[in-house]
Amino acid sequence: MKKITKMLLSLLASSTFLAACGNTGSSDNTTADSGEANKTLYFIPIVDIGAYWNPMRKGAEDTAKKLGYDLVVKTSPPAEAQKNEKHIGFINEAVSNKAAGIAIAPIEANMFKAPIKAAMDANIPVITFDADLENPEDRTAYVGTDNVLAGRDLGMKAAEELKEKGITSGSISVVCVDRAQPTMIAREKGLKEGFNEVMGDDAANFKFLETIQDKDQAAVSKEQLEGQITGNADLVLVFSLGSEGPDVGVMEALAAQNKAGEILHFGFDYTPTWEKGIEDGRITAIVDQDAYNIGVQVIENLVKAIDGEELEDNIPIDVKFVRAEELVEYGKEKQKQSTDTTE
Repeated sequence: MKKITKMLLSLLASSTFLAACGNTGSSDNTTADSGEANKTLYFIPIVDIGAYWNPMRKGAEDTAKKLGYDLVVKTSPPAEAQKNEKHIGFINEAVSNKAAGIAIAPIEANMFKAPIKAAMDANIPVITFDADLENPEDRTAYVGTDNVLAGRDLGMKAAEELKEKGITSGSISVVCVDRAQPTMIAREKGLKEGFNEVMGDDAANFKFLETIQDKDQAAVSKEQLEGQITGNADLVLVFSLGSEGPDVGVMEALAAQNKAGEILHFGFDYTPTWEKGIEDGRITAIVDQDAYNIGVQVIENLVKAIDGEELEDNIPIDVKFVRAEELVEYGKEKQKQSTDTTE
């Protein structure tokens, strides 16, 4: 009798163990009430306004609808207090709600590592976009621009322009939203590499000034760049690395100091704001990301991951170099892309 009892207890323990382990290989993204698969995706951009983020959101929304998923968009204003913590809270919310997948643009690599890894540990695929984590193993995949390569392209084109004008020395300013953002770090690294490569021996004759950050507040970048212009009579080139704050701040500073067309200005990402600076030379050229396509690819690949498909670590989106005189026509095409609807 004791022998039979032991066998029954052993069988019961084995079946309990197997039941507990039965879902370890797949995402537990079922709703508590019906047991049906959760069809909710979280999309967490740094912001969702402006000529870069708005079409990206639309691309994500169009694609989620086409693929039969509900898209929850979570973000905060540019100058939001404790913005990092708020966006980490969005990740935690998605995990608590057992979302099918999460797509996030991490504002800062190290702070976002742990919450993203926690979501992955909960068997929720996480795709990063716009910016990435340092370690590819901490997320499912990255979709977007290789910001180092995009920066290199911008730096090389700027150096070529200076050489054509016979400028072989001077100071250079870099203006961004936040020096700690992974995208800004990568873009600045790339533009310096590209600039130095094209300049060759003459690169030693140029000095990069301290990088300006304005937290997307144009008045801040305007004031700081004006200070650099007045303090460095040899300033020949400014790079703005994305977002309305630096774009507007740089152009206003160039106008206020009567340096429009004299100091070259290379920007990042298309915005209608550039068109105000074409005629007087406050913008020279930009590199532009295909923001709508980033949104599309983020959702398409997130759904592939949910379905168990293995993804490449990096899914690159190319950038396009656009000179100032091409910006108006280019903007018309961008506007058409942003307003077209997906059937």
